Amino acid sequence: MIYSTKEFAQLATNYCEKNNIKNIIISPGSRNAPLTISFTHNPFFKCFSIVDERSAAFFALGIAQQIQEPTVLICTSGSALLNYYPAIAEAYYSDIPLIILSADRPKYLLEIGDGQTIKQKNVFKNHILKSATLNENNSLKKNSKIFNKCLIKSINKKGPVHINIPFDEPLYETTTTPISFPVFKKKENNSLLSEIPLDVDYLQLFADKWNNSSKKMVLIGVHYPSELLQTQINHLLKDPSVILLTETTSNIYHIKAINSIDKLIVPLSEEENQFLKPDILLTLGGMVVSKKIKQFLRNNQPNEHWHVHPKRNQNTFHCLTQHFKVS
Repeated sequence: MIYSTKEFAQLATNYCEKNNIKNIIISPGSRNAPLTISFTHNPFFKCFSIVDERSAAFFALGIAQQIQEPTVLICTSGSALLNYYPAIAEAYYSDIPLIILSADRPKYLLEIGDGQTIKQKNVFKNHILKSATLNENNSLKKNSKIFNKCLIKSINKKGPVHINIPFDEPLYETTTTPISFPVFKKKENNSLLSEIPLDVDYLQLFADKWNNSSKKMVLIGVHYPSELLQTQINHLLKDPSVILLTETTSNIYHIKAINSIDKLIVPLSEEENQFLKPDILLTLGGMVVSKKIKQFLRNNQPNEHWHVHPKRNQNTFHCLTQHFKVS
């Protein structure tokens, strides 16, 4: 097999393969040639070439969202990297795993007026789970650890990470001799799950509140398809005091579900608004699109709002009382 002679390029393919990350979206360039050589010559990977970086990023986003596994983006140095930003922001707020590998010039060529150079380090800092730049002065083990930690963060936390990789000339040299890299133990624990065991007695308080309430509303925002959630919803709707509102992005379907939320809310009178107002609001998943339900719940706040999400305690309706940090 053919490899780039660049240590960082071989490092990238080694740990992506070790973590079973297969889909690689490459936008052509010169500075990222070592990455392109190493990934495209390895039959383990499925590589796509998309010239426009913005289109490439959304293509990668779609793959990652569909298979619920990280997808890799590779681009050259300079402003090319910034074209990824819209898709990265989407991935960050929608909990979609993306791995951005940006080629960069070595440190001695930065901020001296050389072409195709910008400040790439931490460029996505407000919308990224983890950002790192490999350092030519680090040991092989340290750079390997940095790279692998970023991959694990994206896999476990479900979001974008950025690894900036400097390459010096020459960029196109190849070898048939692979470099040997350190092996790191995989963590069995998925960090999306709560690290603190849920207290049964504490949860019983919420179960009692739920069972004693006469008006309960369940609202599901963006969510991956889930047979487990579908089963739980089927069970919840055996309770006649529960109303279920779903959006198309929830991927939940039930004959009793109200999936045209705006059509329900728009014609309601003030008296009917009070009748619909829940005692307990249970929200699951990510963002809610409907402006009407957001306005309704902000104007007719429930006594209790419980939100279930592994990461975010989004107080969308300004009345959040409990965040259950579980998936």
